[in-house]
Amino acid sequence: MRNPFWARHAIGQSESCKSEGMSRPKVLVTGASGFLGSHICEAAHEEGHEVHALIRETSSRQWLNQDEIHIHVADLGEREAMTALLKDMDYVIHNAGVLATVARDAAECQRVNVDITRVLAEESIRAGIKRLVYVSSLAAGGPGKGPQARTEEDPDNPVSNYGRSKKAAEGMLYELRDRLSVVSLRYGMIYGPRGHNTLGFFKALQGNLVPLMGLKPLYSSVIYVRDAACAAVSALSAKVTSGSVYQITDGNSYTIEELCDSIEEALGKKKRAKRIKVPFWLVMLKAWWNHDVRELRGISPDQVRNFKARYWYASPEKAVRELGWKPEMDLSKGLAETVECYQEYGWLQ
Repeated sequence: MRNPFWARHAIGQSESCKSEGMSRPKVLVTGASGFLGSHICEAAHEEGHEVHALIRETSSRQWLNQDEIHIHVADLGEREAMTALLKDMDYVIHNAGVLATVARDAAECQRVNVDITRVLAEESIRAGIKRLVYVSSLAAGGPGKGPQARTEEDPDNPVSNYGRSKKAAEGMLYELRDRLSVVSLRYGMIYGPRGHNTLGFFKALQGNLVPLMGLKPLYSSVIYVRDAACAAVSALSAKVTSGSVYQITDGNSYTIEELCDSIEEALGKKKRAKRIKVPFWLVMLKAWWNHDVRELRGISPDQVRNFKARYWYASPEKAVRELGWKPEMDLSKGLAETVECYQEYGWLQ
C-alpha cells in the first residue's frame, strides 16, 4: 500500500509504459530501498523502464511500490546471485554503497564501495549489460581551491576515506570502459522528501541555537532528490563516451549560513536561531569520540575532513550539456516539500 505522501508526489505512469505488449528496457537499481534509490526507481519507471530493485533482506520496502517495481533480495558481493540476476537486465544503476556518515574506516569503504562494485561490474560485462551508471559523490573529486565552481577538468584530490573509495571505484570502472559502457555521477548534497541525511539539520534549526562547523564560511553544492534521480535515468541512454564523469548539482553555491536561512524560512520560523561557530578541532574531537565508542550518532571524522576543506561548489554544466538533463527544483520550493514530508511522517513537529 502506498503511503499518502508517496501517492501525492509520485508522477503517473508515462505514456511509453501504457502500450500493451511494448517491450521495456530492464534496469536493475542497487541500493533501491533508500533515499535516492527509491526515487531512482520511480523516475526510471516513469521513463518507461521495467524496474528491478535490488535490496538486502533487512531493507525496508516502505518507499517501493511493488505494483510497479520488481523486488529482488540478494547480496551484491555474491557472484552467483549477480550472475543469475543480471542475465535478464539491460542496464544497471549502482546506487548501493557505504555512506560517509556510517563508514568506520578506509577498509570498510574499500570493501563496500570498491570491491563489491568490481564484482557487479565484472558480472555486468559477462551479462552484456548495455550501460552501468555509477552513483558517486563530489567527495571523489575533492574540494575546489576557492569559491569558484569546480569542473570535471580540475584535478581530483579527495580528502576523506569515503572520497578516496569513490574515486577508486570510478577509476576501476574507467579501466573497464572498453568492455562495459560506464558513466559516473558525482552528486552534491542530496536533499528532499524521505531524506534522513539532512533531518538532523532541520531539527537543530527548530530550536533557538544551532552549532556550525568552522570559523570561516563553508561553500556547498546541493541537488534536490528528484533532480538527482532523473540525472541517473538520463545517463542510461545519453550518447556519451564510456568512462565519462559528471557533476550533479543545482548549479548554485550556498554557504551553510544561507542554507540555514532557507531551511528556517521553509520551517516557517519567525525568530532566527542563533548561530554558534565551532572550531574544527573541537568538532573533530567529538567525531573521534563517536568513532571510538562505536556510536552511530553525530558526525564522523571522515565528514569533518570533508567539511574542513570548505569549498564544495561544483558546476553541473557538463551534465546539462551532454546528458539531456537539467536541474528543475528551486531551493526554496524543494525545502518546503522536504519539510512537508518530514512533518507528515512525524519526523518534525
